[in-house]
Amino acid sequence: MEPLMDPNLNAAVYRDMTAADRPPVPDKNLQFISIYNEKSAILGGSNMTDRYWCGTVWYFNDISDFDKNKAVVATKTESGVCDGAHLEHDKFVICEDSGVLQVLGLVDVADTNLQELQSLGYACLHDSSLLTLSVFHDNDHLVTGGMDYCIKVWDIEELIATHSFGFAHTDIVTCVNVQPRNSSVFVSTSFDCEALMWDIRQSKPAQSILKRDIGLTAVSWNSIADHIIAIGADNGDIVLVDVRKSGGLVLVDANMFHRSVHKLLFNPNPERSKELACCCDDIIVEVLNKDNFSSIYKNESHTDFIRGLAWYKDQLFSCSWDNTVGKHTIPL
Repeated sequence: MEPLMDPNLNAAVYRDMTAADRPPVPDKNLQFISIYNEKSAILGGSNMTDRYWCGTVWYFNDISDFDKNKAVVATKTESGVCDGAHLEHDKFVICEDSGVLQVLGLVDVADTNLQELQSLGYACLHDSSLLTLSVFHDNDHLVTGGMDYCIKVWDIEELIATHSFGFAHTDIVTCVNVQPRNSSVFVSTSFDCEALMWDIRQSKPAQSILKRDIGLTAVSWNSIADHIIAIGADNGDIVLVDVRKSGGLVLVDANMFHRSVHKLLFNPNPERSKELACCCDDIIVEVLNKDNFSSIYKNESHTDFIRGLAWYKDQLFSCSWDNTVGKHTIPL
C-alpha cells in the first residue's frame, strides 16, 4: 500500500496571507477616476484575474500622465473598489466590493520626505457590495447604494448613516447622483426599472421620475440646469428627464448604444453644460449634445470595457479594464 501523500498546502498558505504578504499584481481593471485639479487625481482598480479580488487606489499629482509607475503613492484595499470621489485635494472616499465605505487621506510620513495614503476611517453598514457613491455639495455628507437594494446617507466625519433606506429599490441600486448645489436631494437608478428622486427633508422622501420595462443603470444631474437629469438603461437607451413636473417629463429618448449604459456625466463647465459624456459595456466613449443627443465626439481607442469618466476643464478622461487612461479633447 502506497503511503499517504501530503495534502496540498497551497490553500492554507494563501488563506493565511495578509494583504501585505500578497504578491503585487500590476495589471488592474480600472474602475473609477476622480480629478480634483491639475495636481490631484486618483485612480481605483480591482484585480479580477488572481486568487484575490483585491483593489488598489493610486494618487497622482500631475494629470498629464496617468502612468501608474509615476503615481506619487498607492495603497491596497482588502476587496475590489467600485467607485470613489474627492472630498478635498488630499482626502478621498471609496466604496468596496465588501460593502466597506472608506475615507483615505494623503499624509506625510514622519522623518521622511515621503507621503502615503492612510485610512482615516471606514464603516461597513451595507449587507453586500457597494456599487456607487456621490458626495453632497457641503462635502460633509454623501449617499451610497449597492447590491443589497439599500441606499444610505452618511455623515462623513463620523462615518455613520444618518438616513438608511432599506429596500429603497426592489433590485440592485446601480447608480446614485446628488443634485448640484444641494445637500439633501439626490436621484437613484436600479435594475428594478425605476428611477427615484429623493429629498431627505421630506417625510415621504422618494418619488418616481421614470419607469421603464428595462433595468436602469446610470444617472447624471446637469450641473447648471438642475432640473435636468440624464438616465441610462440596460438596453443602451438614454433618456433626458425634466423633474420639475411631477413624475418627470421625458424630453429626449433615444437608443444610443447596443449594450448597457454604464456611466453618464455632464460637463461641469457652465459654458459647456450641454455636453453629456457616456460610456457603455463596450470600448466606446461618446459625448452627446443633451438637446437632441447628436454626437459631438466619439472615440474607440480603448480595448476593453470603459468604467470611469471624469471632466477637467474642456478635457474628458476615461479609464478602462484595459488598464489605461484616455484623454479626450472635445471640440467646441
